[in-house]
Amino acid sequence: MHTHFRIRFAIAVAGALAACEHTAPFRPGAYDPSGVLTPGDPARLTYNPGQDLMPAWSSTGAEIVYTAQRLDRADGDYCLAFLPAAGGAISRYVCRTGAADDSLNVFDETALSADSQIAYVRASNTRAVFRLGPDAEQLVVAPVADPNDVRVLQRLPFTAPWGTTFDGLSHLTWLGRNRLAAVGERVTYPQCRGCPPDTVRTGIETVIIDFTTAVVGLSRFQNGDSASSLAADRSGDTLHFTRDGDSRVYRHVFSSSRTDTIYDFGAAGIARDVSVSRSRLAAVVGGDVSYFVDSVLGASQPDRGGPLYLMILGSPPTQLGNAAWRFRRPQVAPDGKHLVVAAWNVAPTSDLWLFQLP
Repeated sequence: MHTHFRIRFAIAVAGALAACEHTAPFRPGAYDPSGVLTPGDPARLTYNPGQDLMPAWSSTGAEIVYTAQRLDRADGDYCLAFLPAAGGAISRYVCRTGAADDSLNVFDETALSADSQIAYVRASNTRAVFRLGPDAEQLVVAPVADPNDVRVLQRLPFTAPWGTTFDGLSHLTWLGRNRLAAVGERVTYPQCRGCPPDTVRTGIETVIIDFTTAVVGLSRFQNGDSASSLAADRSGDTLHFTRDGDSRVYRHVFSSSRTDTIYDFGAAGIARDVSVSRSRLAAVVGGDVSYFVDSVLGASQPDRGGPLYLMILGSPPTQLGNAAWRFRRPQVAPDGKHLVVAAWNVAPTSDLWLFQLP
């Protein structure tokens, strides 16, 4: 009797499977997550226990590249992480070494060009030597397909041909093929009694890096002093920038050598971290930032983030996201319809968030 029951059950199951029309059984394969874990606006893109910082878009808008702290590695390196624009699984990491070593290596300040080049700043600090700053730091450019196949454009710190010394470079932006703009910075490491050392990066002026030939050329433009952030338009002829301690966003047109003000955030506070695409401008304004001039160190602008603003050029700005969060480095997508940004909410580390734009 039990045997008849098993036969009838097997026949019934076979009939049910035939009715579902499964043409092939499931097989092993890659089933990586796609899209964001929790949809929404904004949508959280990353869940790294370490820091996720400085996002940048590929020229097509299909991919986001950012600096990810690798706490799964013993050396805790800050590597480049490549993420689909819609969120999901990281497609690849690029680190200085394939395995953990005795140095802390940092890749940051990433910018991707239309011709598949990636520019970034890489730094290293040997753990056996106690230093507040890096032992070695370089501005490099490489193919996106192999970011470790670098051409070194500039070692840091350096003294420019016009006599100004820069400790660092930040806010890299492409001005066309083999031409970059960057904020040349003073970097200090102030300490107070009982406090951990801090890093304060203060813009000195805008530096133009031209590497169309074997000899890298450095130049600047009038009125580009005290720059704190940069964003070029698609043509590379127009550069938007902010200044230390200033609530205004400026615009410089290279072809006409003209500089003007396009918006003043006024009482909202110091503007920085500007990004522009398709007539949409994003910036971080006010918040946990200050500006002062020290008799020894000179001008300093400590910055731990602030509120995020968006405006369509020619219209008043609106505030995005939670006003209590601290945002840094917003980047408007090439299509002008999305924005990715690093944010600290209640956690001590930052994550990336994706906004849909009007």
